[in-house]
Amino acid sequence: MNKILYWSPFTSKVATVKSVINSVEAVNKYLNDKYKAIILDAVHEWQDYSLELNRRNIEVIHLNKNSMFNSFKKDGFIRSRFAYLYIFFKSLLPLHHQLITQKPKYLIIHLITSLPLLLFIFKSYETKLILRVSGLPKMTFIRKIIWKLSSKKIYKITCPTQDTLRDLSRFSFLKDKLIVLKDPIIKCTEIQKSKSKKVSLSVNSEKIVLEKDFFLSIGRFTKQKNFIFYLKCIPEILRLNKNLYFLFIGHGEDEEIFNKLAKKLNISERIIVINNTDNVHYFMKKSKCLVLTSLWEDPGFVLVEAGYNNCQVITSDCPNGPKEIVNEDGGYLFQSNNPSSFLKSINDFLKDNEANRISKKIKLKKRLKGYTFYHHSLVLKKILI
Repeated sequence: MNKILYWSPFTSKVATVKSVINSVEAVNKYLNDKYKAIILDAVHEWQDYSLELNRRNIEVIHLNKNSMFNSFKKDGFIRSRFAYLYIFFKSLLPLHHQLITQKPKYLIIHLITSLPLLLFIFKSYETKLILRVSGLPKMTFIRKIIWKLSSKKIYKITCPTQDTLRDLSRFSFLKDKLIVLKDPIIKCTEIQKSKSKKVSLSVNSEKIVLEKDFFLSIGRFTKQKNFIFYLKCIPEILRLNKNLYFLFIGHGEDEEIFNKLAKKLNISERIIVINNTDNVHYFMKKSKCLVLTSLWEDPGFVLVEAGYNNCQVITSDCPNGPKEIVNEDGGYLFQSNNPSSFLKSINDFLKDNEANRISKKIKLKKRLKGYTFYHHSLVLKKILI
């Protein structure tokens, strides 16, 4: 049995974490005649996912028995950089030892990729290295040097969207290694079960979700998701439809700023914030539409999940993914970070006829076949030798 190790240490619960778990499950379910996928836990960062990993029968290899990673804060620029450095130096030798002794067939790397890339630059392994791009990377001077020096050791570079592949094709030393591998997001049976599973909410929130029209947004309260921009537009949206409510699922460093601004704009009674849920499908089923205001996505997990759940989508045309998936005929696109364009798309949606809305839902859902677990395994099978 050929081992495939997944390296993806993280400092916060980003979408890539879910992508890794889903990819491992897809390999172990559909390619189990030849391959076994295992997650590498660098510094106990996967600790909070232990129950889910056990439920999915996913094996984890712990590189470090002792770690203080979960005892210090990792939010903000400085703290997150300290966390990166801790992971790097704590896992350098253990990862090297794992590659030397276990000799896995493949090492698929997602996050904090500089460590395995540097190891492969200075050492030859029997393992093939696959760089999984998760979101369009900023090609900084240091990253460009590391990628260029390690390019001969990289077997393949997988991109989640065609747009990302085109962007990275600008670099001649990467061009021949690039291939599109869409994220495994849709697990049909699990989504069907989740949609009918009730979610525990406060009395006020439950009343709104069950009885009122609401727009749904999901993601961390960070610069990327651009919720502050959205919030500033809500008074104008309420002029278009005074009965709307706005549900946000997530938390993050901008949450306090968000709440203060909502009070300043006198719209707090129209805003519901749920910090966390393991069942976004329930809310997608009941919402009037999903609103995605991100400054960048690749491709946007919630967008794919919403489309599969027959939830209408209003999204920015940010790089790299939403426009590729939604286009003009699969939802309502607006120019990223442009208030007038955003309000126009909202107005277009609110005034649109039901036949056109249904047509957009159907066309969007047809484009999402490539995001199933099974399709992911088929493409990955072609990459693996």
